[in-house]
Amino acid sequence: MSKKVGWSFWWLWVIANIIGSVLLPLIVWQDPYELRSRIFLNEILQGIGISLAQSLVLRDRFAKEGWWLPLTLTGWTIGLTIVFFIPALSLRSPLQSLPLVTILVSEFAVIGAIVGICQWQLLTSFKVAGLWLFISPISLSLSIFGLQIGYMAKSTVLATALQGAIYGAVSGLGMIKVLRSRKVKK
Repeated sequence: MSKKVGWSFWWLWVIANIIGSVLLPLIVWQDPYELRSRIFLNEILQGIGISLAQSLVLRDRFAKEGWWLPLTLTGWTIGLTIVFFIPALSLRSPLQSLPLVTILVSEFAVIGAIVGICQWQLLTSFKVAGLWLFISPISLSLSIFGLQIGYMAKSTVLATALQGAIYGAVSGLGMIKVLRSRKVKK
């Protein structure tokens, strides 16, 4: 059931997050969609891709890993719905004159927190599972800087790949910490 978790796991996690982050969103960066629709579709497809990739890496790592995909997708869906469709909860208010990076970091922290809560339910058998509630929003909000670098280079593929790499690198370290911790007796 439980396999050894080390640097090979971390590399696999990072690569899976990059592939999951890039593969499906490539479909929507075409001209038929207006920009806001492209961003929304990109994030939905990125959530699906990352969820699938993480599920494959976590296969056989803990007892309830089969629920990782549906709970992660639920978290992404709820988080994206809040960020895109409930403007009162966003920093995109017309009264705010914040830089776009600040807005995106806060929005992705919201999405990461909701995804993290959904995923944490499966990790509660590990002693330091609560760490995941911090790792998820931090790693997703830091991934915005990968987007920023890629967009400055005028490459959406690079932006999405760097976002997946940063998200995977940070969350992978947290996942190793959680999976290496002792199991809690219930």
